Amino acid sequence: MKKHKHQKDHKHKEKNSSPQEMQETQEVQETQIQEKVEELEQRLEQALRAYAACENDKKIIEKQKVQAIDYAIEKFVKDMLPIIDTLELALKNIKHKDDECAKDLVEGVELTLKKMVDTFKNHGIEAVEHDEFDPNFHQAVQQVPSSEHEDGDIVEIYQKGYKLKDRLIRPSMVTICKNN
Repeated sequence: MKKHKHQKDHKHKEKNSSPQEMQETQEVQETQIQEKVEELEQRLEQALRAYAACENDKKIIEKQKVQAIDYAIEKFVKDMLPIIDTLELALKNIKHKDDECAKDLVEGVELTLKKMVDTFKNHGIEAVEHDEFDPNFHQAVQQVPSSEHEDGDIVEIYQKGYKLKDRLIRPSMVTICKNN
């Protein structure tokens, strides 16, 4: 009933209003509608920005989670590297002996070292390449003259460097050539 009465009042006003008043009323209504549309568009844009920010945060968190999982063994690897160094040094020193016991010991150390290196590779841990000197992966501990090498070439490796996937765990300690 109220709805019907409201419609009658609205029609009654229209009949009593001049065309100019009706046009002004319509313009006011259009302005109010336009303001509401603009307000809704702003709120929609804010909501879309908030949604995009949340999606970006999700991606960042997921990436950090994956990295945390991938590099969780880094401390363990650092603790294991001296063992590999010791085995390599033992091999270097034992190989000069000629007795049968030394040969068996060499074989055992070589197998142990190979098993460790293979296990490291299975987990994304590899030795740094030593093709040419790279300050990102090598630490020059000494410079020596050499007629067999060009300036900046690696002459000797004191200690191997290792990477876990793409992250350097320990740089290689090397001697590089420095000719005058």
